[in-house]
Amino acid sequence: MKTTRMAQCACAAAVLAALTACGGGDSGAVAPSVPVTPATYTVGGTVTGLAGPGLVLENSNSLGPDDLAVSSSGSFAFGVQLGGGVGYDIGVKTQPLTPPQYCQVANGSGIIGAANVTNVQVSCGAGYTVGGTVSGLVGAGLVLQIENTQVPNDPSDPDYVGSPLPVNTNGAFTLDSVYPAMFSGGDFVKITKQPSSPTQRCLAYNPGISIQSANDTSVSVACSEFSYVTNAADNTVSAYRVDATTGALLTVGAPTATGTSPYAVVGTNDRKFVYVGNEGSNDVSAFAVNVETGALTAVSGSPFAAGTDPRALTLYFDILYVANWGSNTLSAFARDAATGALTPLSPATYATGQGPSSLAVDPTGQFLYVANNGGSNDISAFVIDPVTNGLTPMAGSPFAAGANPLSLAFGAGGKFLYAANPGTNPSISGFTIDSSSGALTPLSGSAFPAAVSSYIAADLSGAYLYVTTGAGVVGYAIDATTGLLTALPGFAVVAGANPHSVTLDPTSQFVYVANSGSANVSGFRFDASTGGLTPITGSPFAAGNQPDFVATF
Repeated sequence: MKTTRMAQCACAAAVLAALTACGGGDSGAVAPSVPVTPATYTVGGTVTGLAGPGLVLENSNSLGPDDLAVSSSGSFAFGVQLGGGVGYDIGVKTQPLTPPQYCQVANGSGIIGAANVTNVQVSCGAGYTVGGTVSGLVGAGLVLQIENTQVPNDPSDPDYVGSPLPVNTNGAFTLDSVYPAMFSGGDFVKITKQPSSPTQRCLAYNPGISIQSANDTSVSVACSEFSYVTNAADNTVSAYRVDATTGALLTVGAPTATGTSPYAVVGTNDRKFVYVGNEGSNDVSAFAVNVETGALTAVSGSPFAAGTDPRALTLYFDILYVANWGSNTLSAFARDAATGALTPLSPATYATGQGPSSLAVDPTGQFLYVANNGGSNDISAFVIDPVTNGLTPMAGSPFAAGANPLSLAFGAGGKFLYAANPGTNPSISGFTIDSSSGALTPLSGSAFPAAVSSYIAADLSGAYLYVTTGAGVVGYAIDATTGLLTALPGFAVVAGANPHSVTLDPTSQFVYVANSGSANVSGFRFDASTGGLTPITGSPFAAGNQPDFVATF
């Protein structure tokens, strides 16, 4: 019998239906499911008061940051949509700068439900920038940034605000952060990187941020380095600017009048004040420093009375200690950090050995040592009270030294103390310092014969020791383990007549020697890898009559 194609299809369908009904075929087959796309939603809101471009908002959500630049007021929405149950956190990443405004966010965080978020409010109003001026910068490498002190953090991992600002020229600067009126949160401008080509040590003055109703341009970053030389026979102190590249001393104005027979000189670490001990008038002259030019101005109330024949000065934070050679005492003054004025502590004086001539506070700030040059042939030692700054004689003090110790210097980061003993049989005494008590123990073989004629000084790392001799300067390497001294090759280097004192600058690049007999200062470039000294072009540099000491900071 003949069937049609339609009939054949109908029969086949019937057979398939019967098989299915009877359990035939692949009973485990499941029809493929169609994936359902989860709903996503936008996060946004409204910006009001925006006057120009520069505003960047940030959504810090669980999927990662999403930035959105906004250039005008009105509604906004982030480009990345998020699913329900996802958190969002909207903040201002960059404040507008043209013009400066300060924008803040309300309703900025939450959990997305089942609808677009549209209630984030960003309001913009008056904002102010922070900046100032840079002076004395010679090369490249200076970087400034604002540090946020409102959030406690690890000092080794500070919390910064805005972007770092590289500065390569003198003049005005403005950081990219914007603050609201009346801000007083404790942020400050910080130098995060010092210039390295050439090496300089810049300082930021008035760095705290406290804005009232205008852009803050009061921050001053000063990079110049200055040297001051006491001229005993002229009753003056000479000022110099240090060339950061060559180390040459460039005269700053005319010498400044001091008391009678100025001798020792010391400057504060912030480069704001200089103090001079006057042997003849038994007092201390105090000067304020112009941090841009180096010029000196007498502090109100200066000079301040000291003991008889003040020959040495040292600073410990805001305390000035003065060694009075003629009265065998040590004077202690509190220093006003803002004005530079000196006020005697209570007690104001401490007994020393005979003829105290040199002072040294150890790098930890716990101990003060005094070289007694007047015949007791020893070193007085004191423990500094960390609260009152008062002095307590150390157990075992005084410690015997060589004949008439004149000058002190630390080695190996404060592990060792050295004393220069000029005289008929010149030598250098060496001691190990007990880190707990400060007590001195003579090094094996101390005192060491050395042609020292006056003063000594060590570099900042304590790897090298330099001593003045009748011929100039001699250098020694300090063994960091034993403290023993080894003469460096290439010495002595020639200085002027009667070299008196030697000092290294804070950048560890240059060494200066005051030549009391030739009215000048010799300058040398310091090689930190070898300890070698090379004369600076133009050295020696003219000073006044009988220059005794150089302070460089």
